[in-house]
Amino acid sequence: MSNVLSYALRSFQRKRERTSTEMDAVFANAAEIALGAGNEEQAFEMPGQLFEQLPFAIYVCDRDGLVLRYNRRAAELWGRSPKLGDPDERFCGSYRMFRPDGSLLPHHQCPMADVLRTGISLREQEVHIERPDGLRGIALVDIEAIKDNGGNIVGAVNCFQDITERKRSEAQIVNLAREAEHRTKNILATVLATVRLSHSDRSDDLKQVIEGRINALAKVHALFVQSRWMGAELHSLVAQELLPYRGEKEARVRTNGPSVMLEPYTAQTVAISLHELATNAAKYGSLSATDGYVEIGWSRTADGRLSLRWIESGGPPVTPPTHRGFGTSIMENIIAGQLKGEVRFDWRDQGLTCEIALPLA
Repeated sequence: MSNVLSYALRSFQRKRERTSTEMDAVFANAAEIALGAGNEEQAFEMPGQLFEQLPFAIYVCDRDGLVLRYNRRAAELWGRSPKLGDPDERFCGSYRMFRPDGSLLPHHQCPMADVLRTGISLREQEVHIERPDGLRGIALVDIEAIKDNGGNIVGAVNCFQDITERKRSEAQIVNLAREAEHRTKNILATVLATVRLSHSDRSDDLKQVIEGRINALAKVHALFVQSRWMGAELHSLVAQELLPYRGEKEARVRTNGPSVMLEPYTAQTVAISLHELATNAAKYGSLSATDGYVEIGWSRTADGRLSLRWIESGGPPVTPPTHRGFGTSIMENIIAGQLKGEVRFDWRDQGLTCEIALPLA
């Protein structure tokens, strides 16, 4: 059995998992390859059946970079089967190669060429491979020089693996982490604004106020999960926030509007606003009366904004407040201050009317 194959198999007997530690073990025996070979030809002898059964891609070049042997896994990664010993196929069997930054990597500058020139091993070098059909993959290469008893370079062996899917997964994780960070900041900003604008003379009342607003945020986040964080559909959001007030009479909450998907931050704002309006209506407005009801309608405006109307009817007579309540304050803060929207309150004899305008993009 050839020395190249021997050290590779001995390494994989130590560990079956493909790890950088294992590759270090593979190439730690590089010296034994040359020392065990009586001559250059013996150093490159490789039983075909065993060579093909190696659980990784591998190929061998002589001192001039001519490809002497490669296995099926290497050919699959390359997308081609180069001719052995062909001067036009030096250093690697890839159709084309690129550096991680996207620049073209000529064959005479590839990792195998560097090792044959310097005799210095390379570990976990990332190379982008292009197949003849145009498909690209990413390979992680580990290359060791093969030297004779006199220390002269007689060739090199390259063990490499396809890490395309791993790199895609890593990129997805990074993107998800960034998105999670962005969303978390938005959530915390909304929560902090909710707490900051919440006040009461009694600690029990304050606790109830804050819990109600946090619960409103929790409900809308359940909708985000269903949509894979694309946002929340307005019909679903309204139905969820007003569910506790419907009771046995569905007519107490009447909705009318087209399907509108709200981005997460906008949906949070609408959820808090509906919570404030519903809480106020249940205490002092139409939902505090047996026959009272609320109509919620919305539409898209010509300039791409959301127009939402909250109209209460059938409740006790209302009069404009003498001072701004904290429900009004928080709505004005998050709608006008954070989303650059508009909110208007009209305390009519028959009930409160609230008009909200928000940008949708």
